[in-house]
Amino acid sequence: MIIYLDILFVLLSTALIAAGAQYVAAVIPLSVIVLYFIARYYLRTSRQIRYLDLEAKTPLFTLFTEVIDGLATVRAFGWRNSLLEKNFKLLDESQKPYYLLFCIQRWLTVVLDLFIAAIAIVLVTFAVKFRNTTTQGAIGVAMISILALNTELSELVNNWADLETSLGAIARLRSFLKDTPKEDEPSRDGLTSENWPSTGLIELKSVSAAYRFEVIHNSS
Repeated sequence: MIIYLDILFVLLSTALIAAGAQYVAAVIPLSVIVLYFIARYYLRTSRQIRYLDLEAKTPLFTLFTEVIDGLATVRAFGWRNSLLEKNFKLLDESQKPYYLLFCIQRWLTVVLDLFIAAIAIVLVTFAVKFRNTTTQGAIGVAMISILALNTELSELVNNWADLETSLGAIARLRSFLKDTPKEDEPSRDGLTSENWPSTGLIELKSVSAAYRFEVIHNSS
């Protein structure tokens, strides 16, 4: 739903810009082509970085869940410092893809700023050279729409990247459920032969065990 709203806002802003200067409408197809290649280059890189970000955060979340489940054991054996060190290490590793993703987003912002600046220059040039084709009010509306178009384009590309990442996660989950063998399949009844196991043997060599705490027995 958000994607459709972003597309609608971009189309409305483009229509207002074209209405401000009639000759700018001839530049819109070229602008769409340039924007397509920018978005394609950004999405191809951002998609992979987002996957790396999810994979880097998985060990951190797993450790957090395991510590919560075994908190009593961690306190009993004094593993607090070692787990904190491991947690900080995983946290540092998880931030590397996020930092790269942040850099890529800043690159997109700069490129879109330059793109919108080029459109504004074209709009002002046509307004100065062909004064009889538009009015001052229409030019003002077009300039305001250009300022809003930058934010709308950035939100559209980022939301599209988020959508592709979410769909990719769903596709990987579907592939995992489809390709991973299951124990409850109809072909697996879980039955064994009557002679199983035919032999059984447990052999212990050089085994020692100790318990440091004194065992208190109730003699009553």
